[in-house]
Amino acid sequence: MFNLNHELLPAVIVVAESAVDVQAAVMFAASQHRPVVVRTTGHQMVGPAHGAVVIATHRMNDVTIDAAGRTARVGAGAVWSEVVKETAAAGLAPLNGSNPTVGVSGYTLGGGLSPTLGRSHGYAADHVRSLDVVTADGELRHADAQSEPDLFWALRGGKGNFGVVTALEFDLFPVTRLYGGAIYFPGERMADVLRVWTGWHPGTPETMISSFAVLRLAGQAELPIPLHNEFLVSVRIAYSGTASDGERMVAPLRAAAPAVLDTVADMPYTKIATIHNEPAEPVPYYERSVMLKEFPSQAQDKVVDLAGPDSAST
Repeated sequence: MFNLNHELLPAVIVVAESAVDVQAAVMFAASQHRPVVVRTTGHQMVGPAHGAVVIATHRMNDVTIDAAGRTARVGAGAVWSEVVKETAAAGLAPLNGSNPTVGVSGYTLGGGLSPTLGRSHGYAADHVRSLDVVTADGELRHADAQSEPDLFWALRGGKGNFGVVTALEFDLFPVTRLYGGAIYFPGERMADVLRVWTGWHPGTPETMISSFAVLRLAGQAELPIPLHNEFLVSVRIAYSGTASDGERMVAPLRAAAPAVLDTVADMPYTKIATIHNEPAEPVPYYERSVMLKEFPSQAQDKVVDLAGPDSAST
């Protein structure tokens, strides 16, 4: 699994190469009274899948781009790095995630809020045109707003509870470059940087996406030398306007504290994985998330207490 804290212990693994293979696997599972688990990359899979039939879709990774119609049709096993490469060649971009190894289908079925274009374009699930899905009865169905409208509605945000998606078609956008990257500050200046960022972000346009991270980094070879074995805070930037406008807008962040490393610059869309620099290989981690309506000063103070330079995790 991508998260090495979890492992799968299924009864059967089926490596599907087509929708027909998926149908056969679903029917086999039904005949054995076994649950079905679908795995593309395993980024968010946490259950052990005891006694289940695991359908692995990574071989179903075809990507077809309709440049004129600004759409992509991808197989259930495609990952974002494959899609971004193909769409960029057509001068287009998808509503991808931050990690290039994440599977397109699982990300989109869960909603998919892009850290590069999501603030201006919304959830990836809202831009799905159609899906091919094998339902529990073994039937291959084509779901869109006209055919199977209820199934189409449920799949776009309902995660993997309504069938096994074998292919999906979604919108693309005419974006080829970003003003993006990350500014890394000393962890000791966490409170200062957090205050500046939380005051700055609400006044930015929807074409500006930013995030704040607290990082305690080891000496991974893929990281720049200044980041090795350091406690840092990082503000990540993705702006789809001009580089000159982006530089002007980011100036208050750069003034928050002296930077250890500043990678924010004009970049081709194919380099978006460098903004967050997330691991591309499996690692052990613990993950939990919560959505906030606001981020008041009391909540900021609590974050500094729990993860700042004086926290127990130092």
